Amino acid sequence: MTKRPISFPGRQRGTVLITVILIAAFVIVLVIESTKTVRYQKQLSSNLINRDQAYAYLMGMEELAKIWLKKAFENSKEERVHLNQPWAQDNITFPIDGGLMTASIKDMQSCFNLNTVRFVDPDPNKQNEITATGVTAESVGQGILEEIISQINENSDVQGGDLAASLRDWVDPDIEQVDHRGAEDDYYQSMDVPYRTPNSTIAHSSELLTVKGFNQKLVQSLLPYVCVIPKEDETKLNINTISGESALVMHAALGSKTITLAEVNEALSNRPDDGFESVEKFIQEFGDKGDSITNKTVFDVKSHFFQVTAQAEIGKTRVAMKTLFQKDDSNNFKVVSRYYGKE
Repeated sequence: MTKRPISFPGRQRGTVLITVILIAAFVIVLVIESTKTVRYQKQLSSNLINRDQAYAYLMGMEELAKIWLKKAFENSKEERVHLNQPWAQDNITFPIDGGLMTASIKDMQSCFNLNTVRFVDPDPNKQNEITATGVTAESVGQGILEEIISQINENSDVQGGDLAASLRDWVDPDIEQVDHRGAEDDYYQSMDVPYRTPNSTIAHSSELLTVKGFNQKLVQSLLPYVCVIPKEDETKLNINTISGESALVMHAALGSKTITLAEVNEALSNRPDDGFESVEKFIQEFGDKGDSITNKTVFDVKSHFFQVTAQAEIGKTRVAMKTLFQKDDSNNFKVVSRYYGKE
C-alpha cells in the first residue's frame, strides 16, 4: 500500500508561519529588554558608586572648610568680620577624579534669621503683652520679617503682618495664637491633610511652605534675604557682610520710616574695604536721620555663624551639601547642622 505524504491546507500553513514569527518577535523583545535591564543595572550601580564618592568628597570639603575658616580668623588681627577677609570665598573650584567640586562660604548673619520671630526680649518692659488694640506686641524679628515680605510680596491680598504672625505662631512654644492674624493647631488640623504646629524653631527655609499664607512663589522670593540659624536669640545682623543685593534686609531691620532703600544702598557703597569699625560709624552715614533708627541693637560688626555650600559632580551624578558652622571666641568651629540635596 502506497503512503501519501501529509499535506497541510493553506490556512494551517499560514497559522504555523504566524506562530513562528510571534515566537521570534517575543525572543527579540526579550533579548532587547534583558539588554536594557543589564544596562540600567550597570548605570544604577555606577550612579550609586559616584554618589557615595561624591559624598566622601563633600565631607572632605567640610573638614577643609573648617580648617580654612579657623586659620583665616587666627591670622586676622581684626575683631570685626567683613567681606575682604580670606574666609569670604565664592565659587572655588577643585578638580576631582572624574569631575569637579565647587564651594563657597557665606556669613549667615548677613541674612535674616527666620527663627528670631520666636525671640521675645527678656526685658520685662518689652515682653509680649496684649495691647489695647488686642494685638500682641511683636517679637524682635516679627516686625523685620513683616517689612521684608511687604516689600517683595506681589500679592496685595496677603499682608506681611499676617504672614509674620503665622510664622511666629508656628515656632513659638505655646498653642495660643499671637493675635487674630496667626494660626495654631486648630487651623492646621482642619485642613484636608491635618497636621500640627511644631512649636519649635524651624530647621530649613522650605518649612515655610507648611505655614499658613506662604506659597512657593513667595518663598522663592524670600530666599535671597532669609536664612535659618537654629537659635532664636541670634538676632544680630553684620553690617559689614550684608551685600548690596541684600540691602533690603538692612533697610527692613532699621525700623525707620524716614530712611529709604536708596539711602541704605548709598551707605553700603560708602562702606570701607575693611568694613565699618562700629555700628555707630554705620549709623553716621544717615546723618540726622540716624536718630530715627529704632533697632540699633540688631546690628553688629561680628559674626559667629558661617555656611559652607559645596557641590560635587562626578559623571552625571551631582550632590550638594550645606554645612552650618558656629564660631566661638577661641576661633574654633563646630558643625551645627548639615543638609544634603541637589543644590
